[in-house]
Amino acid sequence: MKIRPLKPAIALAAMALISFPALTNKNGAPAGKSGSPMSNGQTCYSCHSGPSATTQVVNITSDIPVDGYLDNTTYTITITSDAGTAGMSRAGFEASVEKVGGHQGSVTAGTGTQLTQTHFVTQTSSSYTPTNGVKTWSFSWNSGTGSDSVTVYAAGLFANGNNQNSGDALVTTSMEFKKSHVGLDEASALIGLNASPNPAQNVLRFAAPGAHDAGRLTVMDALGRIVVDSPWIAADADGRLIDVSTWSNGLYTASIRLESGKNAQVRFQVLH
Repeated sequence: MKIRPLKPAIALAAMALISFPALTNKNGAPAGKSGSPMSNGQTCYSCHSGPSATTQVVNITSDIPVDGYLDNTTYTITITSDAGTAGMSRAGFEASVEKVGGHQGSVTAGTGTQLTQTHFVTQTSSSYTPTNGVKTWSFSWNSGTGSDSVTVYAAGLFANGNNQNSGDALVTTSMEFKKSHVGLDEASALIGLNASPNPAQNVLRFAAPGAHDAGRLTVMDALGRIVVDSPWIAADADGRLIDVSTWSNGLYTASIRLESGKNAQVRFQVLH
């Protein structure tokens, strides 16, 4: 059979198809590239290569309280790649949340992210271009039950945009989070402040048999944001109802400060 040479246009198309896999994967990393134990330590450097990182950093932040996470509660985890003075043309990442010996809880895609094989999070095809050398992605993590600590693993790729899989820098990082063991029914014995039901879903009742004084009631969320700040009157000692149906799941702290100088705190959970 006679083989005819490819026409120029067809040849160019074929070259494009051949070279495409070498491009920085703007459609996201394959599963198992977060550098974690469940990734067997694998990262995007199984395909990419390049110099060691200089000013590039990858940061993990979240709204998990300092006291730790609660069972069956959803939190937001944010991954930020910052190239510093090194600069970058494209940015990619993969992250996972793991306990010893496995994944923990469940993850849900968020801003600029997608899931690969259920437990790994990576960038989408529309979320790989940095702004001033910085790119941020976020996803949700539900803690599930059973683990006293988890570690978030992330691998960030800083690509130079040369349409090859060379010359790209990689940074891996991890952050451990502990489970909260704060007693949810703890209250001050001075005036007997309590909150029920605990956890609360729709309506929460505060009572403080020893607080027949005027004062102030303040409720803060786990990030220190005030969600309630109102007067406390003597009649409230026998019971005061608060609508929490629109509050976010999480741990809250209620404080009463009375004009007599007495004060009390109680921590409670909202769980829908």
